[in-house]
Amino acid sequence: MDNVNEDDDTSLLVIIVDLNAYSWGKQVELAEQNIDSTSGSRFITLSTFFEHLVIFINAYLLLNQENQIAVISSNVGESSFIYPSNHVDTKDKSISFKISQSLNNISKHLIEEIHLTSEENSSSSSFSAAMSLALCYINRIKKDNSTIRSRILVFNISPDVSTQYIPVMNCIFSAQKQSIPVDSCILTSTDSTFLQQASHLTNGIYLRPHRQDHLGQYLLSSFLIDSYSRKFLNVPTLKTVDYRASCFCHKKIVDIGFVCSVCLSIYCKYSSSCTTCGTKFTIKFNINQLKTSSSSSSSQSENK
Repeated sequence: MDNVNEDDDTSLLVIIVDLNAYSWGKQVELAEQNIDSTSGSRFITLSTFFEHLVIFINAYLLLNQENQIAVISSNVGESSFIYPSNHVDTKDKSISFKISQSLNNISKHLIEEIHLTSEENSSSSSFSAAMSLALCYINRIKKDNSTIRSRILVFNISPDVSTQYIPVMNCIFSAQKQSIPVDSCILTSTDSTFLQQASHLTNGIYLRPHRQDHLGQYLLSSFLIDSYSRKFLNVPTLKTVDYRASCFCHKKIVDIGFVCSVCLSIYCKYSSSCTTCGTKFTIKFNINQLKTSSSSSSSQSENK
């Protein structure tokens, strides 16, 4: 067994919370429409989510008195720190109290914003900006304590936006290079392609709870476990991962496309040159022919 020092169990957890007002407004509607008389609703509201989150944070801080935590909000066009923050005047108070007070203030403001946000003026949260903040904060903490184990936990409620594919993948590769696991908790009814790839590439946990009203149990049983202990426990694993990428020209997710042989940029339509590195291509292709040939080959294999 390897030698273990007293600092090995110290960890840093950076939590990214999606606070998109429109997405949470749709979530409230789903929670009200899917109420069962016996088991309640399987969808969670914002205030209930914050309650589960505070319980999880308290449990995490109880694991080790040296554990550190940071909470970042991901919103439309901006990302900012919820904790640590200078906006809450709570001297000589515990960390969990400071975070709880900040979340309560955010909840009141966001509930008012939910009623004012419509589908026409809605937009997706800036997830890549929040990831960049998290990675920069982890890098700063590691300069003071190189032995600390860090990981990122993302709570997502907004759909993926293909225009964020490139900056998000850059953040994912940066986390992978620094051996920072990215855990993902999806609070929507559909999976997130970006976060599937993030959790898979960084050896993190990807989970979309079936019963969101039991979110606290999912958090304590799956995401409270540190990276080392996961080797000995049965944690949720991804059976399938959506590896589709977004093209560099129109920022759309593509199944079949063209890849630059020099810089590996992806395009949904053929171009005589790569707009990323400037390489010129001499061979012309038709993507419709590729689709036809692939479908014909699959039909021939089925006939065999």
